[in-house]
Amino acid sequence: MFTLLCISVVCAVFFYCQAFKSGMGRKRWATAGFIFGPLIWPMFRSEKRMKVFKMYGTRFSSFNA
Repeated sequence: MFTLLCISVVCAVFFYCQAFKSGMGRKRWATAGFIFGPLIWPMFRSEKRMKVFKMYGTRFSSFNA
């Protein structure tokens, strides 16, 4: 149980910092990271990619394989 709490706190801090760096909602992503842990990573990346696409268009978006 202690391990799950530690993972949740680490994920919350990680997603808070990443959202701050990306200009996204910090509290929302920190809460989602605390509740769902690392399972939220694909949704975070896709929203970040959509934000870049909306800001710059198709010329500057890159999809890494």
